[in-house]
Formats: sequence, structure tokens, C-alpha cells
Amino acid sequence: MDEAILTDNDRKAELSFAYIAALAAHAGYTCQRGPQPDVASVDATIRSGDASCTQFDVQLKATSAPSRGTDGLRFRLSRKNYNDLVADRTTPLLLIVLELPAADADWLECTVEHLTMRRCGWWASLSGRAPTDGETTTIVIPEAQRIGASGMAPLMAVARGETHE
Repeated sequence: MDEAILTDNDRKAELSFAYIAALAAHAGYTCQRGPQPDVASVDATIRSGDASCTQFDVQLKATSAPSRGTDGLRFRLSRKNYNDLVADRTTPLLLIVLELPAADADWLECTVEHLTMRRCGWWASLSGRAPTDGETTTIVIPEAQRIGASGMAPLMAVARGETHE
């Protein structure tokens, strides 16, 4: 990739946005990029078409070196991102972590038959947790909060206040 202008982290960020945009489109929702520069840890906003116009903001992260325990995916957040995610907000802010294979050649495959992004996303609502003074905080996202066949449904339910982890 001699002509590439994006770093590996930039590429992961773009893939995480493509991932969430595809899930939103599949569910019939809109996905809009967050304001630039990112000052409030909002990378995108997802909106439904229901009568209440339910929406939530997302902080997008990606990793090709996931740390998994028996309790789920472990992910380290900077103090700024963590504290933004736990802050009291009128619009829910959810974390979505895209897990990618270790080798970048395996991240995406496009053929006449299919477009495949390998691995999956994980989501978490950190609302209500205490802020941190530490440089980083490791959170655990339970296995049940992998984004699977139900796609956006659990996230939209959290935005509506119907469920919470």
C-alpha cells in the first residue's frame, strides 16, 4: 500500500464507521458522522424513523489485537473517552468496538459473490458509571453484547430506555 495516506489506526476508524453505517442501513436507520474535530467522543449518530425519532450517539473504536476473557471482550479506553462515555447526557452515547483479524489482509474481502468484513462488533453503555482519574480504564463488554443477527435492535432499545446492561 505504497500510495495509502491513512495510517492503520485511520483505516480501522474508517472500517468501524463503515461497519456501523452498514448495520444502520440494514435496519432502516440513518447514520451520520459526528462533528469534526471530535471533541465529545461522538463519531456518529444513529436515528430511527419511529414516532419519537429515537437516536443515539456512538463512540467508535476498532482493535486487531482483542483481549478476551471468560466474561467477554476487554477493551482499554483513554480517560477522555471513558469519562465522555459515562457522563450524563440527554442523547445516549454508546461504545462500539469493532474486532478485526490480526492481519490487515483479512479485514475485508470483496468479490462478485460477497462483501465480507471479518469478525464483529461489540457494544456497551457506560452511562451511570463513575468517572476515572486514571490515564486509561479497561472495561469488559459481555459476550451477550456482541453485535450479531439482531443488529441494531439491542442498541436502539437502550436508546429508548427499554433495557440497560
